[in-house]
Amino acid sequence: MEFNNLFLIIISFFFYFALLKKFHFLDDKILSSSHKRLVLNNKSSILLGGPYLLTIILIFIPYEFYPLKVIFLLIGILGLLSDKDFLTNPKVRIFIQCLLIFLFVYLQELEIDDLRIDILNKMLSYNLFNIFFTVFCIAILINGSNFIDGLNGLLSGYIIIVLLSILFISYKDPTIVVMDKNFLNIFIFAIFIFFIFNIFGYVFLGDSGSYIISLFVGFYLIKFYTINEILSPYYIAAILWYPIFENLFSFMRRLVNKNQISKADNSHLHHLFYKFIKSKNFIIEKNINSFCSIIILLINLPSFLVSNFFPTKTIILVSIVTINISIYLLAYNFFSKQLKNYKKSYHFK
Repeated sequence: MEFNNLFLIIISFFFYFALLKKFHFLDDKILSSSHKRLVLNNKSSILLGGPYLLTIILIFIPYEFYPLKVIFLLIGILGLLSDKDFLTNPKVRIFIQCLLIFLFVYLQELEIDDLRIDILNKMLSYNLFNIFFTVFCIAILINGSNFIDGLNGLLSGYIIIVLLSILFISYKDPTIVVMDKNFLNIFIFAIFIFFIFNIFGYVFLGDSGSYIISLFVGFYLIKFYTINEILSPYYIAAILWYPIFENLFSFMRRLVNKNQISKADNSHLHHLFYKFIKSKNFIIEKNINSFCSIIILLINLPSFLVSNFFPTKTIILVSIVTINISIYLLAYNFFSKQLKNYKKSYHFK
């Protein structure tokens, strides 16, 4: 990666930081996003992720296909409308989001053509089904990523690990092709600069940033899998399991509890973990947010490492996903019970 590119990335970040800090256009109010209320602190935090990452993509992405850049711009604007409370209806927001993803998938001719299951592969051979299935997968990833963006540095840190995993397996196995490696390095560096300030609560991704970063990751990993047929499709599932399962589990949880499915809440696993740590009173409150993010990222590291050493082994990868989901469910049940007991005890006192 050239020094000029590094310099431009750093300048872009601090330009937006200074500009938004001065004019307060994207100061984080967190009035309507209940699943992100834990990030409130005494700092004047800025929703910088969307404009910053969009700029990096528009400047550096090596695709001259302009509709791709237009879709990134529109998905970023959609997120900004949500961040600024101009578009508060979640059903309308999801509809527009899916429409943009559909255009993105159709224009880019993205497809998922092999899931290693004959009956599913047969269904994927029908173009229309394939398009809708791909749209569904990207939409699940985008919204799941937005869900886990409730702690400082959690989503940005997780995405850094995902993208570094791609570089790692290509280094370990030279037959694995990494497309647009220069841009991938640029994007990782850009997210890392953001992560440093994000983990301390000075800047946030917001809906705009989480939409943009997860749309790129979904697009890139589908392309990456398509040109590397040696990979198991469950390698992608193994490194993206957390945001995807967070979304699916949240849907099922709200359905079972008869809550409004499209309405955000603060009952995600990272919220429960945050409240559990807070109830123990062994960490200064202002540090709990970042501490929880780091712990969750560290807990995910072993599954990344195993997946990266066996990216072609479907059985191992499916086992990793299964183990991760089991740990998630056990942890969710544990923290839920602990917090209920804590509330009863606190109320009794």
